[in-house]
Amino acid sequence: MVKLKKYKKGIGAWISSTKGQRFFNFAYSIGAAVVIWGALFKILHLPGGNMLLSVGMGTEVLMFVLTAFDRPPREYNWEKVYPELDRKDDDDDEKSQALAPEDEGNEDAHATETHAASVVYVGQRPGAQPATDVAPQPAVAQQQAPADVASATQAYIEQMAATTAQMQQLQQSTEALNKVSEILLESYRAITENSENITRSSQGYVQQMGDLSHNIQGLNTIYEIQLRSISSQLDSIDRVNQGIKDIRDMYEKSASQSSRYCEETEKMARYMQQLNAVYEKMITAMTINMYNPAAAAQAAASAARDAAPQE
Repeated sequence: MVKLKKYKKGIGAWISSTKGQRFFNFAYSIGAAVVIWGALFKILHLPGGNMLLSVGMGTEVLMFVLTAFDRPPREYNWEKVYPELDRKDDDDDEKSQALAPEDEGNEDAHATETHAASVVYVGQRPGAQPATDVAPQPAVAQQQAPADVASATQAYIEQMAATTAQMQQLQQSTEALNKVSEILLESYRAITENSENITRSSQGYVQQMGDLSHNIQGLNTIYEIQLRSISSQLDSIDRVNQGIKDIRDMYEKSASQSSRYCEETEKMARYMQQLNAVYEKMITAMTINMYNPAAAAQAAASAARDAAPQE
């Protein structure tokens, strides 16, 4: 706590010094300039506006925080030294001017009375002259009063000059802050308009996205229908392929059977040739040996042997 008070007193003393006041002037002016510059960048939509506004606003915030440590100026009751400063209105000025000669006459009379009062009569002796003792203290006080008044007047003039300078600085800072406030207000209006445009654009975008979603749902439905159709077509194609495969198997089987049929047909043709030869021999034998039964029987047996199947 002691360190905190020490730091607070140090900061207050530094702020009240000439260097501190100069630093405040530089910081206020530069911070306001940076804020105006950042607002200009934001209005023109130039890059870096956010950074400039942050730096300027941060500087102003720091200045306002440091202002809390500034010591209030001392106020002197100059009305006690200069009563004419305690005038209410112009009528009092006129009255004071009208009463000025009378006051001067009264002051002279008061000075005379004071001087007369400073004469001290000591007990008189016979034949002695009255002795006068002029007190030196009022004279010294009168000599020191103008010096004190002059020094107080000089201090008052310096204080008034410093107050006037501070008032001018305050006026300049107020004007700069008013300008910054106007610029910030314009920036806020521009941002508000931009936000309204962005809101309208976003609403249009949302509507378009809704339409797009609806269209995508329709496309998905059509795609599902096509998938079902393709699935049914694939089933039909599978059945057709199976039928073609069966036909191919039947054809291959019939080809193998047809070759066997050809072999059997050739074998049957050979048997028919052999049978025809046997029949021919039998007929020949029957015709030639019609009247020789033994030869006919022998010829028949030979024909039977010839007619027997041969592997």
